[in-house]
Amino acid sequence: LWVLGFTRLLEGGAAAASIPSILGYIALSTSGDQALRGRAVARFEGATLAGIGFGIVAAGPLFDAIGRGGFLVNGLIYLLSFAVYRWGVAELHHEPSEEEVASGTHHVRPTGLDLARYRRILSSSGVWLLAPTWIALNAVIGSWTTQSVFQLVRTPPPQFSDQVLMQGFSPTSVSLGFGVIGLIFTAGLIYWGNRFKDRRRTTIIAIGVAGALVMLAATFGLNHSGGLGLPLQVLLGLLAAAGLFVMAGATPAALGLLADITESHPADRGAIMGLYSVFLGVGQILGALASGPAGDWAGIDGLLGASVVLIIIAMLPVQRLRSSEHLIGAR
Repeated sequence: LWVLGFTRLLEGGAAAASIPSILGYIALSTSGDQALRGRAVARFEGATLAGIGFGIVAAGPLFDAIGRGGFLVNGLIYLLSFAVYRWGVAELHHEPSEEEVASGTHHVRPTGLDLARYRRILSSSGVWLLAPTWIALNAVIGSWTTQSVFQLVRTPPPQFSDQVLMQGFSPTSVSLGFGVIGLIFTAGLIYWGNRFKDRRRTTIIAIGVAGALVMLAATFGLNHSGGLGLPLQVLLGLLAAAGLFVMAGATPAALGLLADITESHPADRGAIMGLYSVFLGVGQILGALASGPAGDWAGIDGLLGASVVLIIIAMLPVQRLRSSEHLIGAR
């Protein structure tokens, strides 16, 4: 087991190194092309979700079929990733502007770990204005991915017997449901990723937050629709799906806004985009910590209530972000 634990440290280090590098590369290669940036960050999100989902689905049957040989398959995937990074990705460098050359700030490639650079990045108001929104949105996702499965498949306590979504669904039906949710979310990522050129990032974030509230309200109605009949239940399900589709736009918009911030710090694109992973991790942890007590308190209704609070927190800085959005990315 200690060997497996060491491999988890290696895999965590690989993710910590590769994700900021990939996002920094996206920010650099899409600089000046908003339409391309929107498509790129949306596809990054979609590919990440698809990879995680496929891995989770395939890992169990693969281990059942070939046992610890599944770890060798995992290793082959890493070798394939190495080959893509080494031979499949063109080298890119920041081209300094005339202003940077004139001011002597064009030597942008860091030569080592410089903590002063990180202090300078963290002093950016744009980063901290975006942080609550990004953390809260990921907390909503984290609260549902960690706690909802347990709530859906458990035998409901008597006090939750009126909640339709807590009737002990089979694991297979839950997996199918999450598969449909993943497809809807991915479709939303693709759609909203193509809206970057004609809509402001904060507009997409605000629309996404509104969609999340619609989804939560429809899910609450569906959770208490025991005596309403199948047609109304289907209508509420479709409304929740529409809200999820709209909500999907908030995450690539926030990621695109983070990429825009790198335009003011071309030397630190990787470090700034690395904050994506930090905010995502903090959000997932907070969502997991909040969802447990909420689920014990009120079941699915508790998860919905916690999500509403997090969505309100996500919305609070958007107005200030909107008022300064034209300054973010200004060189």
